[in-house]
Amino acid sequence: MRQQDGRGICRRHIWAGLFCALGLIAGHGSAIADTPTDFKIAGIAVANPDAPPTSEQQTNGALGYSIHLGGFQRELAKVGLHYAGFVGLPRTAAALLALDSGQVDVAVTGDSPAVLSRARGDKHKLVYVGLPNGDDWVVARADGPRSLDDLAGKRVSSIFGSNMDYFFRNVLAAKGLTEKVTYTQLTAPPALPALQRNDIDAYVTASYIAALWQAKYGLKVIAKASTSYPQWQGAIVIAAREDFLAAHPGFPKALWAGLKTGIDAIRADPEAYFVWEAEVTGAPLAIVRRTIPTSYADQPIAPAGLKALQDVLDFQLASGAAKSHFAIADWIAKE
Repeated sequence: MRQQDGRGICRRHIWAGLFCALGLIAGHGSAIADTPTDFKIAGIAVANPDAPPTSEQQTNGALGYSIHLGGFQRELAKVGLHYAGFVGLPRTAAALLALDSGQVDVAVTGDSPAVLSRARGDKHKLVYVGLPNGDDWVVARADGPRSLDDLAGKRVSSIFGSNMDYFFRNVLAAKGLTEKVTYTQLTAPPALPALQRNDIDAYVTASYIAALWQAKYGLKVIAKASTSYPQWQGAIVIAAREDFLAAHPGFPKALWAGLKTGIDAIRADPEAYFVWEAEVTGAPLAIVRRTIPTSYADQPIAPAGLKALQDVLDFQLASGAAKSHFAIADWIAKE
């Protein structure tokens, strides 16, 4: 039998320890690689403007519903991404600024503010373009204007750069009222008391807010985009920063898969969806049923939505609000 001295045994222990250490490092590196990347989504947090604010911020529609049900998170986890929450901001324009500055990686917004953002050179791509079925209403004081034709000489407010703004500016131009209406900017919370104090005569807002004010405060709805001007209804879009997409090329496909879980659930049980919308918006269920859309395309980029984007861009360029032209097709993220 061959005898081994202490130095040989020592060397074997050293090599064994080294291999063990390398194995631990490799395992640790794998764990690091498997750690999902957090991302947040910015947009307008839904809330009943008449209800006290809550600490939880969330969005509604199919995106909010898919997050609520958990399908969105599961699909994004498959590509190494972890949904870390919703950042609620007072305007979608602010959400796009947060996106451009790197505060968030994704933003959900209307088509009009997204077009204006891209036209000023913001570096994001669209990963979702919905159907143009957003319904904006014009709500007036109880003793105020009775129709759009009565708005001459009156004071109207909305959120500049929004889908509501795009709809209303088109209406004013079509009726020859552009220079005859005093048009100012207000968000929904201060707009309600302004209507009640007769500081403004009408306000342009989302359908469920207008319907709520009509039911609760006796204000009058004098126009609906879906009824009178469907060609100017807005579409919801989801944008992601270009550097985020470069780092996570699987994001567009995974986002659609996650969003589709919400769409499928809405189609399977619309009443359950309405109940959830009523809970998160604070609007009565009856109002939710007649104002919240349930129509969605079967693809992430709806052709009708693309046409709506082009119409918005053409209008904003003609009005001077958009700073530069760009190709809508080049704005769409490639899977």
